[in-house]
Amino acid sequence: MDRIDALRLFAAVAELESFTRAAERLGMTAGAASKQISALEERMQARLLERTTRSVRLTDAGRALLERVGPWLSEYDAIENGLVAEQAAAAGILRVSAPVDFGSSRLIQPITAFMAQWPAVEVRLEFSDRMVDLVDEGFDLGVRIGQLTDSSLIARRLAPAPLKVLASPAYLNAAGAPEHPYDLARHDCIIDRNKPAPNLWRFQREEDSVEVKVSGLLTLNGARAAVCAAAHDAGIASSPAWAAHAALEAGDVVEILPEWAPDHRDLWAVFPSNRYLAHRVRLLVDHLKDWFKDGL
Repeated sequence: MDRIDALRLFAAVAELESFTRAAERLGMTAGAASKQISALEERMQARLLERTTRSVRLTDAGRALLERVGPWLSEYDAIENGLVAEQAAAAGILRVSAPVDFGSSRLIQPITAFMAQWPAVEVRLEFSDRMVDLVDEGFDLGVRIGQLTDSSLIARRLAPAPLKVLASPAYLNAAGAPEHPYDLARHDCIIDRNKPAPNLWRFQREEDSVEVKVSGLLTLNGARAAVCAAAHDAGIASSPAWAAHAALEAGDVVEILPEWAPDHRDLWAVFPSNRYLAHRVRLLVDHLKDWFKDGL
């Protein structure tokens, strides 16, 4: 038993004037309660309770201790109960970190839908393409895309986030269409610095794995920017399907090497720990999982 629990036991014995009833309230035996009070008296170097066969009474030292710790215990219990209630409620502040492109284009709608469902939750959404330290920077949840590295964070997969290789019809007419991933080495490829290895593109076709070192005249950071550059004939881009959808639908770009699957990626929700996870965080993770169940 820690010292706060020992003081809480002491206060209960003083209130109820009984070791047996105090022990019952705190879910322990009367013998264990008596031993804990004896240990508390030893730490305090004072007799706190006078025990008889019929009653338990505070000594002067016990009364002085109760006057000091009684209000503090009440305040501590109120704080503890309030925190427990807040953790269990769909209320409070929810700090979320997400990548700039995906967050601004694909995350706003599910977040606002979540807030409409849970109006007592205040969401503070921050977009950044750097690797945010959720714990040090005080975030409850991070939304990330890619292949996660080992860490102390808990991760829940929300949806697949496939890549597509694409270029404009004008570029392909001028430079020729690649027939194999190795052909990309002789093309102008648009380099997206937001990728872990921007110049190294990997592909998979059944049992075949290919790794190609690419280069190009344009380097940028951002999936939508890469698609836009490809649509303006700047070269070949490898971008997430969600970022390329509108340009593909409009015919501004076309998919190349469709039989080769680029490096596989997923959309993840990551958070510091499952233990003591606030209810509002669990609700948002479940909401995002359901929202993206049909893909990005």
